[in-house]
Amino acid sequence: MIISWMADGTGRFPKRPFFSLEGMDRHCERIVQLHNSRLYGQRFPGLRTDGLLRMLNDYADVHLYEDLSKYGAGVEAVTCFKTGEKPTVRVAKELFFDRSQNNHLRFVLAHEFAHSRFHGAAWRRRWMGDGDLRRCSPNRMLTLDAGYDWLEWQANFLGASTLMPKSPLQCVVIAYFGGEELTGITRDSRDANNLTQRVAELFEVSYEAANIRLCGLGYLVG
Repeated sequence: MIISWMADGTGRFPKRPFFSLEGMDRHCERIVQLHNSRLYGQRFPGLRTDGLLRMLNDYADVHLYEDLSKYGAGVEAVTCFKTGEKPTVRVAKELFFDRSQNNHLRFVLAHEFAHSRFHGAAWRRRWMGDGDLRRCSPNRMLTLDAGYDWLEWQANFLGASTLMPKSPLQCVVIAYFGGEELTGITRDSRDANNLTQRVAELFEVSYEAANIRLCGLGYLVG
């Protein structure tokens, strides 16, 4: 994927990476397809949890069941960049104790994968300091607001694109509407609710994550 560099309005770096929406979707889908083909010899609509963990391990040194309380209240994962090494990802132990957290855990893993895979370029240019951390909290994981923090927004979009690749999701929409790819569906309608449920079930994500992904691709509005 081609990286463009633009001024960082936050002042965090001299420049920041910019990825087009189409480029992010296309690249994430290709990564998932190649990963599933390598592991299982075939394509799947999305990623199994074990496959997601293996893919994250390709790009980061992963530590699960971690006590992250020292990083602050509500922090569920951190990614640390180090010279000459893979980024280190630590995931909070609390996410593994409750089976109902599985969908949220998957999104956290995909979010940290995005930091590890796509934001390493800024670190390699030394625009992230050695040992810099990305602290990720649950209340900042899901949003349609592209303005709140470009680094976290990119990780959200890339994580969602990894868990819910665009082409398989498009197939769900077409199947639901009997062969038509309808867009612009009112977000609070019955069809929007049913479609969101189907996407959530197929890709093992939360209702909220599926709804935001459908909105981001223009299938739902309002």
